[in-house]
Amino acid sequence: MTPDSIPQVLPHHIVQLRCGLGWDAQVESALDLDMAVLALGANGTLVEGKGGMIYAGYPRHSSGAIKLLGDNLTGEGEGDDEELLIYLLKLPTDITKLLFVVSIDCGEAQKQDFSQAENAFWRILNDANQEVLLQCSLSNAQWQGVTMLLVASLERMDAQWQLIPCLEAAPQKNRNELLHQYLSD
Repeated sequence: MTPDSIPQVLPHHIVQLRCGLGWDAQVESALDLDMAVLALGANGTLVEGKGGMIYAGYPRHSSGAIKLLGDNLTGEGEGDDEELLIYLLKLPTDITKLLFVVSIDCGEAQKQDFSQAENAFWRILNDANQEVLLQCSLSNAQWQGVTMLLVASLERMDAQWQLIPCLEAAPQKNRNELLHQYLSD
C-alpha cells in the first residue's frame, strides 16, 4: 500500500474541495475524458435518483454543493482540463458517500481505453490552499479495454469525511450503465 492509497480523515478546517482531471491532447484519436461524482445515501443508491450523478450532462447538484466547472473535449491546455467543486458544509446530510469516477466518453464505441490515455491524472485538493490530498495517474498500458475508472470515494463518518483511494477499473463500460447500477429499485 502506497501513502496515496491510505484512507485519510479530512480535518474540520477543510470545507471546500476541488477535483481536477487532466490529460494530454492526442493527434490521432482524441480522447474525451469525463469526470463524474455520484452522491450516494446510506443504502448505497443515488440520493435524488438521476439527479445524484453530477457529470457534464448534469453539472450541478440541486443543493448547490457540487458543481462541475466545464467539459473539456480534447485535453488541450495545461494543468487541470476539467474541475469540480464540492462544498462539504452544503452537502445534504442524507448524502453519506461521494464516489468519484473518470470515463472515456464513447470509449467503447470508438474502441478507446485508458491504455491510450497520455499523462492522464485525477486529483483532489483542499480548495483553500491548493494542497493536493490525493492524486492518481490514469495512464496505464495494462488498462486495455477499460473505459471507466473508480478513482476514490469520500465517506461521511459522524461529523467528518474520510477520503478513500480506490483506483480500479469499473465493471461498467459507460455512464448509463453506472447510473443504473446505483439507482434504487
